[in-house]
Amino acid sequence: MRVVHQFAPPMSAMLASLPGVTSAEHIPLDRRWQLPTDADVLFVLHGEHDDRNVAGTPRPAGWPGSVKLVQIASAGLDDYPEWLFEAPAVACSSGTTAVPIAEYALAAMLSHAKRLPEITLGPGASWPTRDMLMDRPLGTLQGRTLALLGLGQIAQQIARYAAAFGMTIIATRASATPSPDPNVTLVPLMELVGRADHLVIAAPIGDSTRGLLGAELLGRMKADAHIVNIARGAIIDEAALKAEFDKERLWASLDVTDPEPLPDGHWLIGHPRARVTPHLSWSSPDTSRRVFERLATNIARLKAGEPLLGAVKG
Repeated sequence: MRVVHQFAPPMSAMLASLPGVTSAEHIPLDRRWQLPTDADVLFVLHGEHDDRNVAGTPRPAGWPGSVKLVQIASAGLDDYPEWLFEAPAVACSSGTTAVPIAEYALAAMLSHAKRLPEITLGPGASWPTRDMLMDRPLGTLQGRTLALLGLGQIAQQIARYAAAFGMTIIATRASATPSPDPNVTLVPLMELVGRADHLVIAAPIGDSTRGLLGAELLGRMKADAHIVNIARGAIIDEAALKAEFDKERLWASLDVTDPEPLPDGHWLIGHPRARVTPHLSWSSPDTSRRVFERLATNIARLKAGEPLLGAVKG
């Protein structure tokens, strides 16, 4: 099989070493979506920053041609040309980053509950008195309610970690599929936001979720509730969130924003009620290996006529 990829040129040698791969070629980033139609497998990833805007990206002549599989290196399916999904088989990398993203979400919740930035002593700081320490006890996750907006593989991994901390876990999902985890109770959206001590956004972006957390839903949340967004920034209505902050309501840990990256001087950066990280919750020493293994597995499954992992189509 001939594989064409959008990654660094050294990836070609790694891909060519896979069983059944006869050749592997690299496409330069400035020609990211000028995809060949005579390859067997395409290994693709959305662009960064302005390159994520793919509206109006021209369809390659004769697409999809002889392409048998498009393997997407991300879990999300936004920021890809619509015509890409016309290939006979398309698979994503859902689940490959579930562990590091779930760890990030738990770290964000723990940091918030334990007020780590606030209690960490810096240069010139004085040791607090015992009375000062007793007046403001640190928070806890035990017995608190984790609300999951979305219940895919990432949210399920977060739920497993949260259960170990003794949290009550509720979730809302788009499908009518029952909860796969006995520790997670499905509830309506209005109930979800109203009960949340920590609301983790883990839903895909789409027409039904863009701007979903607006004034109405944010206004229903507890005043001291903490939002963790590891999905897409546009799920939160930024103006509505700022309005809540201005009323000294809510807290947020945001690994994703809209736009992304935020321009210098954006009001969210350094805001006392928000912590913003540069979309790195997926990062771990194992992430690249897991994505590469997903491609290798799906090439083998394609040859054997078996169902693909992370199948989107085919």
